[in-house]
Amino acid sequence: MKKLFLLGLLAVVLPILTACGDDDDDEATPSVTVSIRSCSITNGAEYKASELTKVTISYNTVVAISPSANITLNGTKCTAALSPTTSMDVVVTLPALEEGKSYTLTVPEGAIVAKNDANAKAPAYTVNFTTKAASQPIDDNDATALARRLGWGWNLGNHFDTSSGEDGKHPQWGYWDNAKPTQALYDNLKKAGASTVRIGVTWGNYQSGDNWTIEAAYMDEVRQNVEMAEKAGLNAILNLHHDEYWLTIKEAAGNNIVNDAVKTRIQKTWQQIAEAFKDKGDFLFFETFNEIQDGQWGWGANRTDGGKQYNTLNEWNQTAVDAIRATGGNNATRWIGVPGYASGPTFVLENAFKLPNDPANHIMVSVHFYDPSSFTLTPVKDGKTEWGHTAAKGKYAEGSNEDHVTSTFQQLYDKFVVNNIPVYIGEYGCVMHTTDRSNLFRNYYLEYVCRAAHEYSMPVCLWDNNVTGGGDEHHGYFNHNDGSFYPGMESLVKTMIKAATSDDASYTLESVYDKAP
Repeated sequence: MKKLFLLGLLAVVLPILTACGDDDDDEATPSVTVSIRSCSITNGAEYKASELTKVTISYNTVVAISPSANITLNGTKCTAALSPTTSMDVVVTLPALEEGKSYTLTVPEGAIVAKNDANAKAPAYTVNFTTKAASQPIDDNDATALARRLGWGWNLGNHFDTSSGEDGKHPQWGYWDNAKPTQALYDNLKKAGASTVRIGVTWGNYQSGDNWTIEAAYMDEVRQNVEMAEKAGLNAILNLHHDEYWLTIKEAAGNNIVNDAVKTRIQKTWQQIAEAFKDKGDFLFFETFNEIQDGQWGWGANRTDGGKQYNTLNEWNQTAVDAIRATGGNNATRWIGVPGYASGPTFVLENAFKLPNDPANHIMVSVHFYDPSSFTLTPVKDGKTEWGHTAAKGKYAEGSNEDHVTSTFQQLYDKFVVNNIPVYIGEYGCVMHTTDRSNLFRNYYLEYVCRAAHEYSMPVCLWDNNVTGGGDEHHGYFNHNDGSFYPGMESLVKTMIKAATSDDASYTLESVYDKAP
């Protein structure tokens, strides 16, 4: 009887003990970890009050919004909903914003949870931003007015910039784009909506003698293209392009004799170019150099030489500006673009970059934007075939999505544009990818960059090397002979032009962001 009693007692007590043990256990371990991948606005950035109506926060997994979520903007509760295009994005609708005010958007811990596991809570998140104060009309500022005038531009890439890499030696196989530009090219660019053409020119292959005389026939050919652009009603930007083989900045930075010789040649070269075009009106712009660097694209000796290369480029920019201004005529006040090291935005934002002294006060800052190059230039080589907040992990370059674009452009705007110094993106672009999905991300990238540039009052010039098809270095949009669109390019070009020029208040970076693939 005693044995039976004990067995019966255990049968009653064990379930109770088990139940009590469950109550004492910690909350079940979540099946996933919820983290934030990106936000459509950048912490610390400034936005137009009238244009910022929503903020999209992207998570690493499919999420849900807790019924008790209390997402606030400066203490005022905001409404939130899942994006209609992806259940990994939460769209927060903001109340009407005031100009010139600081804001904090707060998403408490647990407001967002994993869709299939409410125990998997997203961490608390805050993002701070300000709204722009009421500003003067855009045309009252030279920088912003010039941005509107230059608008969306296009590069006659791999034509006159073709280089043999030797003084006086013409490129053996002709121009790299294998084209002969005609008036139709420039007329059709204008018809498509372009405002500017950037004509990169390599001069050294056509120079000879102690005075570095440029061959007259070559100068005439360049002039012919400038005049075709003029006739079409386009602005034109003329530069020194692949002359870096004699613009040896690493050697010049370490040897005054070399540097003096290079500066002498810069002076003589720009003097000739400026004299040849000093009768041209203000549709023509000069650009001193293109992507000057020591061959390591900003990762070379410039990082260890104590700023010598940066100072050398500052000297070269000053030499070119002085040579141009000395020719007089319309060159006395012509706008001149100057690059920083490697034409990279990072380097003009550093204190080592110095603007040339200019009595005309008509200096622009030239930058190029191909970030991230593993997606825009070499996706086949580097395997980065997607971009942005909806890109699949492993297929995009970390740290180079939308917030990198807006942060970079914001810094350029704050340092230069608000101080009435124009900035233009002399080159941007992204190669045609090899799959339909990857090209959706490519198209999104190009529209986003153009819209961001417009937001920060910077004109853009698309890189086009006349190479069609898909893969690394394939940047063909217009036929370089007659300006006809290559198959499938017209719609994309028109989207970029709209993004770079439209003043439609409803067409915002946020609206572009929401259309990501």
